[in-house]
Amino acid sequence: MPSANRRPMRATRVVVHLLIAAPLVSACGSGGGSETSGILYNQWGLRAIGAERSYAQVEVRHGRGTAPGSGQTVGLIDSGIDTGHPVFAGKRVTERFLLGATDETGDEMSHGTAVASVVAGRPPATGFSLVRAGRGIAWGADIAMFAIPLGGPVHPTYPPIPLTGLASADDRWASIIDEVTAWSNGGRTLDFVNASVGFTGNIEQYSTQQLRDNFGDTIAALAQAGAAEKTVFVWAAGNANEALCDASDFTNNPGLCVNGFLNANSVEILSGLPARIPELQGHMIAVVAVAPDDDEDGDYDMASFSNRCGIAAEWCIAAPGEGVRAAYFGPDPDDGSPGLRGAADVSGTSFAAPMVTGSLAVMKHYFRRQLSNTALVERMMATAKKTGIYANRAIYGQGLLDLGAATRPVGVTSVARGGRVDGRGAALAQTRLALGGALGDGLAQALAGHEIAAFDNLGAPFWYPLGAFAGAAPGASVSARLRDFAAPPRGRETGVLRPRYAALAGDNRLSLGIMQPPVTGGGHLALAGRALAFGGARGGLSVAAFSTEGIGQNPASGATLSWRPNGTLLSLTSGWIAERETVLGSSAAGAFGRLSGSSAFAGIEGNARIGSWRLGAGAEIGTVRAAAQGGMLAGLSPLTTSAFAVQAERSLADGDGVRFSLAQPLRVEAGRARLTVPAGRTQDGRVVRRQLAAGLAPSGRQIDIAAEWHRSLADGGELRLGAGVTRQPGHDAAAEPELTLLAGWRYAF
Repeated sequence: MPSANRRPMRATRVVVHLLIAAPLVSACGSGGGSETSGILYNQWGLRAIGAERSYAQVEVRHGRGTAPGSGQTVGLIDSGIDTGHPVFAGKRVTERFLLGATDETGDEMSHGTAVASVVAGRPPATGFSLVRAGRGIAWGADIAMFAIPLGGPVHPTYPPIPLTGLASADDRWASIIDEVTAWSNGGRTLDFVNASVGFTGNIEQYSTQQLRDNFGDTIAALAQAGAAEKTVFVWAAGNANEALCDASDFTNNPGLCVNGFLNANSVEILSGLPARIPELQGHMIAVVAVAPDDDEDGDYDMASFSNRCGIAAEWCIAAPGEGVRAAYFGPDPDDGSPGLRGAADVSGTSFAAPMVTGSLAVMKHYFRRQLSNTALVERMMATAKKTGIYANRAIYGQGLLDLGAATRPVGVTSVARGGRVDGRGAALAQTRLALGGALGDGLAQALAGHEIAAFDNLGAPFWYPLGAFAGAAPGASVSARLRDFAAPPRGRETGVLRPRYAALAGDNRLSLGIMQPPVTGGGHLALAGRALAFGGARGGLSVAAFSTEGIGQNPASGATLSWRPNGTLLSLTSGWIAERETVLGSSAAGAFGRLSGSSAFAGIEGNARIGSWRLGAGAEIGTVRAAAQGGMLAGLSPLTTSAFAVQAERSLADGDGVRFSLAQPLRVEAGRARLTVPAGRTQDGRVVRRQLAAGLAPSGRQIDIAAEWHRSLADGGELRLGAGVTRQPGHDAAAEPELTLLAGWRYAF
């Protein structure tokens, strides 16, 4: 190390306010509440950067109770760490001593312990009050401390380090950087390193060539040429503003020392290197400090002591750095005895920097390590608050850190269609799969438990439950049931699956009308809904063609052929339906692409009279060829479908009548779907997809049981009462039964 009087290396200023009103540490201290309850109360900086919103997002994505930053190890270059402090209990804390540094004994305040606690401190629930202790930003992260000797205050004025001082420190700093970037433990390396240390001197005082000539080895180490994933270094900007200065030290930059006080209009040397050295841009950050909002105007003004961003504005960000709650390890303020462990309020850009470092660890955790370190830096800068006072780049650089915004989607969230996240995509808000009644809950259940990744305007991944985008279509509406309930009688030989035809009647002639499938118990023709039909009949043979093009919500066309041999009570039916935008009434949009299908079916119906009862029964089976285009549905196998219905009706005295029915509406019996679902991304922007196979048969079988009583009135009207029970509605085995009660008076004009 160079001599102390030249102060080549120093810790940023620390103003310690010991919490004398409450004991700093007590073996019998109360727990202070649950882990969540004290998170924001004792660390104002967390509120200022929207940390609570980010923590909520972490729990949504990774499970309730997940500690932000879990699985990450954050590096620190500092004075050392008190590994026995309660806020680090249960963590993996490693410490290496470099350049002759030794383990701290607590005879002086441990700067490194305080800084590390702001990154990852996790106060225990008992024995050390949560209210007194400061919680770190990424309290789930582990710590790797690289202890180095720090110079202390010597000069009464602020002396910029001379170029000879930089040159003499170059090889030592290069060795520190090499040690940090090469660190590994249990398969982990360091993505982010906090350096709340630095050299005196404003970056404006040193040219690019001077820095390369005198600090070249360190610059080369920081550049990390050839590294696939660069370690990000987060530097404290310095606490030199309004410090005493000697104008003779600033002859080349007289505007920096005015009337004996330093105008720290740019950051210090190490934090300002990206402003001079292009190869360091993107993975080095300077952090300036803001103070609490004392006037309650909603703004956190720049701390008076903090350097401003200045010429390093592009690579500089603001974060809370005054009155920060941190872990304390040092002398007892009462008697001076060493080794007291507790908490303190501290100030300095030393404590703004770990706010940023910890936030990057939270982001790395939240985005599942799918964004590169430099991409996370870009995102942090892009989402920082830039309005109001934070629009002043010379002071606040990229703005005020906003961790909440950094972990929320920016702009439109879309599902990638191609191979890269920056390509065209389908808007997530428009992505849906509306499942028709025949599919029931089959596909929705198959997709439950899986995720889909969508990407925001900055290419960051966000994960959503895939099953939430597949919803079963609602059952028959009350109005549809009423319409069916109030329909005219179907006659002595009722088709239990065949539709009614308004104005389509008569043998041996052609006719035109509206096809009206039954609301309950409908077979394959129910897919067409109310279609315009054209048909004819001759003898026992009848044909019909129908279409909903231009009149229906789901365009469908088809034809039927029915044959009833003379002298029999049975009829045979076959048909074909083409759905242009649906498959069995199911539609897709957005990332699911488009659906279309063609169904062929065959059925048999019979009618008989047994005593005073008229009986009818029918059943259909079908096969469906489905097509999916332009989306995640990569393919659909042929589907097998079925429907059946049984009905009994009789007339009673005085014009009364009753009817009972049991029916299973159209249901998929077999079939599978293949999906290719975006699951995330690689760090170089390629979309990662997961192949899913999903069974389409629903979990249950809907059975509709209905009873109806009707009475003919003397004036030609009719009084009706009806009741129905639906078992496993929507073919969902877990669905509760549904009861329907209907009453009405029908009068034909």
